[in-house]
Amino acid sequence: MEQTPQSSNHNAPAPFNRTIVSLLWVFTCVFFPVWMHFDIPAWDANVYRAAMISLNAGHDPYADAIAAQQLFHSQMALHRGVQGPFSYVYSPITLPMLRVAGSLPLWLSSCVYILFYVAGVLALIWFGLRIVEAGERRYFIYIAPVLVFFPGFLAIDNVLSGNIAYILYPLILLIAFAGWRSGKWLCFYLAVICASCFKAPLLTLLAIPILSAPEQCVPSITTASAGLVMFFMQRFLWPSLFHNFLQAVELQFSYNRDFGVSPVGLFSGVLFDLGLPYSPASYLFFLCYVLPLMALLFYLSRCFLRRDFDFRQWMPVMLVGVVLLNPRIMEYDVAPLTIPLALICWRFYKALVSTSQALVYSALTFLTLNLIATQSWKCWKLTEGLTLVIFFLAGSWNLIRKSRVSCDASGANRASLGKL
Repeated sequence: MEQTPQSSNHNAPAPFNRTIVSLLWVFTCVFFPVWMHFDIPAWDANVYRAAMISLNAGHDPYADAIAAQQLFHSQMALHRGVQGPFSYVYSPITLPMLRVAGSLPLWLSSCVYILFYVAGVLALIWFGLRIVEAGERRYFIYIAPVLVFFPGFLAIDNVLSGNIAYILYPLILLIAFAGWRSGKWLCFYLAVICASCFKAPLLTLLAIPILSAPEQCVPSITTASAGLVMFFMQRFLWPSLFHNFLQAVELQFSYNRDFGVSPVGLFSGVLFDLGLPYSPASYLFFLCYVLPLMALLFYLSRCFLRRDFDFRQWMPVMLVGVVLLNPRIMEYDVAPLTIPLALICWRFYKALVSTSQALVYSALTFLTLNLIATQSWKCWKLTEGLTLVIFFLAGSWNLIRKSRVSCDASGANRASLGKL
């Protein structure tokens, strides 16, 4: 059953000035080389490259990276103010693919990766504009090119990182979009399984079909179980590599304080700064908010499936909620939420005030959050984490309000028919 809105005159694209939109895209494309000149790019891509070199030399890429990190941190006095080295933190099942990429000429593998990467960035914008309603398109068509510099609604340079998340998320979301249109989700499940080989927390994206399509609970749970089995089987298939992989992941926390921007990540960061153990308290904290979050998402999804609100109204809130299920939300994980977060902000104010006032309030909210976030890296993380939670709650409130209006209207119609 197709879940996307049906075409009608009401949903016809709103007019916009193509010249201005084209100039904004030109500005975005021209600005990137200038930006890269002042900001060293491809830091995550360079980690992948170092792992390929290590593999080609017959080494364990995890062990090589761990040794470099330990050496750096043993000489911290010599490296004050310098960012330490990073490890390759994707599971051993990805190493055969990395070995194949490393067997190609560097220029060829780099060009292929860059093409996929640029296509992924553009696909995220395309997907975001697919969940914009017709009346909103006249505004969002202008800000879409610029929002690439504000992933997760906040300014940060992670689009320059070369992180594979900019390929995995667009792939999954585009296939999900095809699933919403056709009602067929097999390719989506396969895509999530493949993506989880690189980033196991992406298995939380299996909540998407459960929350947005009928009769997908069993396939989603089955796929999640298969993904977890595939992950833990690596302990027996490659015991040494898997042990070093887990150690490399642990050093992301103990050396780099890289807990992410999820509520549990922020909580773990506070414990870490206080010199307290972040486990098992972080697991308990995660359960304390993830269970109510799941309950709220499930309630709203039932409202959507009974058509209290439509696809484009549900998708932004649902996507933010699904990402919040991830216990370790990195700055790359919020990039797909840029336009959804902007939509939630706009729609929240639009439900309360006039269109012109909503535009002003949305702009002020955007500027205020970015002024706070740019004070420091810790401020960015805290601001992003709070933005995700507050915007999700604001979007949920708006949908609950719409659901009640829809139910009241349905009840009134039934009462009128009963009198007849």
